Amino acid sequence: MEDIYEVLNKKAALDEAAHQSVSVTKILDPEIDLGTLLCFDSNDFDTQQLRSDQEKYLTNETRNNVQLLINKLFELPMKNEDGYMYVDLPEPRYNLPREKPLPTPKPLTKWQKFAIEKGIKKTPKPKATWDEILQKWIPTYGYKKAAADKEKDWILEVPGNAADPNIDLFAEKREAKKERVAKNEYQRLRNIAASRKIKVPAVGLPPLEGTLHSNQLKTAVDVAKISTASVGKFQPKISKEVVSIKKNVPGLKKEKIPAKSLKDEKSSSLQILESINNKKPKFNLEKAANKAIHAEEVERHREKKEGGDKKKGGRSRSKGSFKRPTANTGKRLGKQKGGRKRR
Repeated sequence: MEDIYEVLNKKAALDEAAHQSVSVTKILDPEIDLGTLLCFDSNDFDTQQLRSDQEKYLTNETRNNVQLLINKLFELPMKNEDGYMYVDLPEPRYNLPREKPLPTPKPLTKWQKFAIEKGIKKTPKPKATWDEILQKWIPTYGYKKAAADKEKDWILEVPGNAADPNIDLFAEKREAKKERVAKNEYQRLRNIAASRKIKVPAVGLPPLEGTLHSNQLKTAVDVAKISTASVGKFQPKISKEVVSIKKNVPGLKKEKIPAKSLKDEKSSSLQILESINNKKPKFNLEKAANKAIHAEEVERHREKKEGGDKKKGGRSRSKGSFKRPTANTGKRLGKQKGGRKRR
């Protein structure tokens, strides 16, 4: 029986620990800012409990501070809307730093500025409209809209003032739609460039293949001017002409360097001579050592060869004595053996 009582007591203690009281008492009341949901607890820590079980102590302190914050929230006037209870937070007393700067307002497009100036108000379009031909509701946009247009415009009437009655009106309709889409995309990109203050080139045709660049045209004009007998000295200037740099003209001789004074020429010559004298010859130690070792080996080989020739002595035989006999002469060199002679 005692074991059962102990188990029940432990369970009751655990239930009591799990369902702690909503009333929290502290020596100093924490400072609470409901506008930012902040709670500042300036009470000292209990060092003994902190050292014994740090995790449990900090968890308990955090729970008590959150409970105080929730108690303050329930003191605010409650409001009910659609079955949900809520409260309006007061103005915050502390300004918390932001991680990122405040977002800048999106700049207005060209059409939005024009609409504001003229007082044009945008009216929302209905999501679907009734089509009298198909006798059904058609969405304003989407794939169902395209399918309905294809079903409705299965045949097109050729206008009476058409230049070519055999022209494909379906292809023209598709091309017109592509042009509208491209124009809208181009305008969207122009709005983005204007908001970012990026210069956009004016609308026009791209340069054709084989056309010259403006710099190439300037060079051609300069070449044509100096191609006269007077090298362009008496050529009249064009209105609003910009004098170009003559060194860019191909084939034009370089201008002569003006003559220096004696003092300047002397100083430049002395600088060149000083730079030559200051240059020290490069000495390769490894190459010099290899060269000396090679010379010693050659000298030793030569002395060894001369000493060997003196030791041999006797008659020296020339290379001619070792020649083989020639044919049809009847003569043999060296020691002859007995026997009859062969012809």
